Amino acid sequence: MKNLIPLLLIVLSITSAYPQWQLKNSGTTENLNDVAILNQTAAIVVGDNGTILKTSNNGNEWNPINSGTINKLNAVSFSMMGEGVAVGDGVICLSTDQGENWTATYIYINKNAISVSSFYSEFWGWNILIGCDDGTILYYGVTYNAWQDTVLTNEPIIATAITDLGLHVSPTSFATNLFTANTFLPINPASTWKLYNNQLNPEDSLTCGELNNNYQYLVGIGGSSGSEILTLKKYFWLDTLWTPKYSSISSIFIPNDIAIYYDFNLFICGNDGKIFTSIDDGSNWIEQITGVNYKLNAIRFKDTTGFAVGDSGTILFTSNGGGINSVDEIIQPIENVLYQNYPNPFNPSTNIQYQINSNSFVQLKIFDFLGNEITTLVNEEQPAGSYYVEFNPPMINSKISSGIYFYQLSTTGKESKSVQNKKLIYLK
Repeated sequence: MKNLIPLLLIVLSITSAYPQWQLKNSGTTENLNDVAILNQTAAIVVGDNGTILKTSNNGNEWNPINSGTINKLNAVSFSMMGEGVAVGDGVICLSTDQGENWTATYIYINKNAISVSSFYSEFWGWNILIGCDDGTILYYGVTYNAWQDTVLTNEPIIATAITDLGLHVSPTSFATNLFTANTFLPINPASTWKLYNNQLNPEDSLTCGELNNNYQYLVGIGGSSGSEILTLKKYFWLDTLWTPKYSSISSIFIPNDIAIYYDFNLFICGNDGKIFTSIDDGSNWIEQITGVNYKLNAIRFKDTTGFAVGDSGTILFTSNGGGINSVDEIIQPIENVLYQNYPNPFNPSTNIQYQINSNSFVQLKIFDFLGNEITTLVNEEQPAGSYYVEFNPPMINSKISSGIYFYQLSTTGKESKSVQNKKLIYLK
């Protein structure tokens, strides 16, 4: 239930010579283009020539799965209920059993799909959002029971996202070099897209993004030199303002993908087998040791488990957030912090993360909207450090209903005393 995570609130002074990521045997030399993590041990990888691989033991073994196509697959996404979508050059592949079986549909032969999001809710059913390299957005939902498409820009749609905020609507969004957009599905989506022009500097170019999180990021290169890492951040789904940051790094690097680790730590991967991490929203990036030099095309995290995949069948794995053992010094947290839970909204479980700056007696409690206590997740003395706790309502009481709840962190220590509250949304 509780796990002490040495979060990267650290001085990243790397002196060890061993890789921080484990190289796994994929059994293929095909270029691998994207990865989706299903749970703590299972993941799906897609790649060239219709390649789909699945592991059920953290990448120690990869089983090839028939995709029904030989077309290049560029992106893959799974809903929380196990429905999966793999998209590529002129093809859409669907799975309803956690990636064990796939069917291929060639309904957009002249379009190359490069980003995808899959979402399922009891209210709206299965919804899919796909971005193409010609600026076309494709979407599907049971309420209109057919694929819809809209050309909104001539820029590649590098990132898509779809979620339910508990409002009985499905906010969706996408991002390109020049625009971000929001809409509400499945209520007449073709007429409800709202484009927001976030014109970048002439030297700036976005290459990837992560929109399926509490905080959303777009990453690319730019700045006065045209080679700095550019990071854009916004704080909420329906926000339209992005905050830019530029950071110089020691080598030529183009980010191909970004992953978020517990809402506060960023990972980007790209050329020459390089992975960089940042704990300050992209102000500074530190290179990690991978031990490979093939281009890395995608990176994903679920809790502390991470995968990065790339050319020539490259698959990297970490079980500790990217190699914590190579960090020389862990800095004690300077304040008590309660983070936003992830995922949120959630079903059936979510992780609550917090840090304390001194030996303290800690209580972490859940309350309903009226202030009634639902459960106590933590009630003990803990040393300074960072922690996460799983909140799984069905395991506590099957009668806990959907709705808005609050979680409260109370700490009593020698250096400080604090009480912090945040809101979470449970979708049953």
